Amino acid sequence: MSAPQAWNGSFPVQMTLHEQTSTVPPYVPYRTFQTFLEFLLDEGIPGRIDKTVWGPRFSGSSGTQLMTALKVLTLIDSDGHPSDELENLVHSEGDDRRALLRRVLERFYVPVFDLDLARASKGQFHEAFRSFGTKEGVLTKCEAFFIRAAQAAGIDLSKRILVGRHGASKNRAAVTPPRQRAAAAQVASPITPAHVFAEPLATAGSLKLELADRILAKYPDFDPVWDPAVQAKWLEGMTRLYEGLSVNPVDRYATLDEA
Repeated sequence: MSAPQAWNGSFPVQMTLHEQTSTVPPYVPYRTFQTFLEFLLDEGIPGRIDKTVWGPRFSGSSGTQLMTALKVLTLIDSDGHPSDELENLVHSEGDDRRALLRRVLERFYVPVFDLDLARASKGQFHEAFRSFGTKEGVLTKCEAFFIRAAQAAGIDLSKRILVGRHGASKNRAAVTPPRQRAAAAQVASPITPAHVFAEPLATAGSLKLELADRILAKYPDFDPVWDPAVQAKWLEGMTRLYEGLSVNPVDRYATLDEA
């Protein structure tokens, strides 16, 4: 008996019982996830969360990534109906929210919590995320979401995990003596080719992100009930899209800033 075709009509995927993969971890910027929780607190939680809910507030790419995160964290079901846990997360505050968020994270990120996160090396952290079947193209985004979520939940993370992450340079600047900061500013002040080309490159990056939004608006939302092979093809397509649209340094730095 032939295997059924997947959702992609242009590139049909033949699924077999032997093909398996893990569920893709959330890779939406945590700031977007947090903003959405605040949006639900202000506007109320609907009976179903779909594009008519998030569409007016979030772009196509952000909305798609957001729905993926909500589904894999089981905060909504496959049809978009919110769970009681999402209700509690939206309305909770302080220690209650941190404890609830921690439970949500521990339930999904089992390989990550198998580590001693307060002492883990960056290599161990990478390996834990690769165990989900995460492709290199979105690995950094997946890790960034977890790091920000873990910090919001009050989970201790080792300095080795955090080193090089966006925001670390800000912390270093805060403790740098004023004279050293002034000297560094004078050294950095001469105009370089990077300054000359920064604006055109940023414009090109914006155009690419706009193109990505248009493509992702037609992309189906990730659904954890899909067969493993369909999940793998969905992630492969998403990875190729991001790799194809993030080819210059400006785009990549902007992506890290957003995360």
